[in-house]
Amino acid sequence: MLFFNTFAELRDDTRFPYFSINKHLYSGGSGLDLLSKYPMTKSVKVEFNENPIYVSKGFQKNTVMIYPDVFVDVYNTHCGDDYNDHIVPQLQQISDYIQANSPAGRAVIFIGDMNVTWHWPGNALQPLITANNFQDACVVATGNQGGPVDRILYRSGTDVTLTLDHYERMESNQHTGDKYFGHFIKDGELLSDHPAVLAEFNFTVADDKRLQSGDTLYLSQMKLDYGYNNGFDHGPFGINQGIGSGDEWDGQVMRMDPKTYAKGVGVHAFSRIIVNANKKYSRFISDVGIDEESGSNGKVRFKVYINGTETVPGTLVFDSGVMEPWTATKTVDVDVSNANTVKLIVDTEGSDSWDHADWADARFILK
Repeated sequence: MLFFNTFAELRDDTRFPYFSINKHLYSGGSGLDLLSKYPMTKSVKVEFNENPIYVSKGFQKNTVMIYPDVFVDVYNTHCGDDYNDHIVPQLQQISDYIQANSPAGRAVIFIGDMNVTWHWPGNALQPLITANNFQDACVVATGNQGGPVDRILYRSGTDVTLTLDHYERMESNQHTGDKYFGHFIKDGELLSDHPAVLAEFNFTVADDKRLQSGDTLYLSQMKLDYGYNNGFDHGPFGINQGIGSGDEWDGQVMRMDPKTYAKGVGVHAFSRIIVNANKKYSRFISDVGIDEESGSNGKVRFKVYINGTETVPGTLVFDSGVMEPWTATKTVDVDVSNANTVKLIVDTEGSDSWDHADWADARFILK
């Protein structure tokens, strides 16, 4: 999802566990930000070599794990609006970067305001599409090579096949703002000068990548259907590391008692995670405690519920009791064979200062 200055508001109103930090390439808001339910590596933002004088634009890359050890590179961009001097070299820079930084067998989704269609002006998109073996979601869905200048391009990889399931240009009424999420009005102001575009994909994982009965699926490899991390000032959840100080993926290796952990999810209490288990797993196992980076600070309680929702607690199957920095690490090992959802909660116990908590080696066992 690509946003401008409204990104912080939209982010605060949603519950995505992973997101890029809103570091604009220019003061007006670059729009180069991503929200994800899937684990993703640190975002890289690249400024264009050829930029209009009045504004600095560019593109962003994130590598997203959509299945254990199966990755999709997600790019977004905001191109300039001067065709000859800026858009053509900008699209060429993006194309060169993708070829250099996304392996030929890697699935890619490339979205953004490219300020061109296939045929207007000139034929600027075609070289990028051809060089990177892309399909255009608008063309696949509608056959229209014109349409919006906000494009969604994609390709499959050797590990995963992407299939376009739904595409829509989210038109809206500029006077009432009552249509969908694009181009709507807030406090008398348009939030965007473009209608939003939406693409939904199904994906099929290659046979040699599929997990089998009895396999282990780590929490840090999974889609988290709901994630809240004590507001967004503390940053996204830590992937195989502690929570850090609030920047992207800035935490240290997980350490408790003083064992170190290569896998897990670091959170900052008050924290909520919901996994749609759909009765696919037999057990949930995890070590829990306060990460040593909190020093002598922190006081939390871990809980696990099954068959709960965002608003309904569900059935409590684990309660750690109050845990402080000197509390010995505890182990969760619960039966989730009848769980449609598994909800992982870390509550504060008093002040939330330095409540850096670890779901260390957190994993599900497939039935």
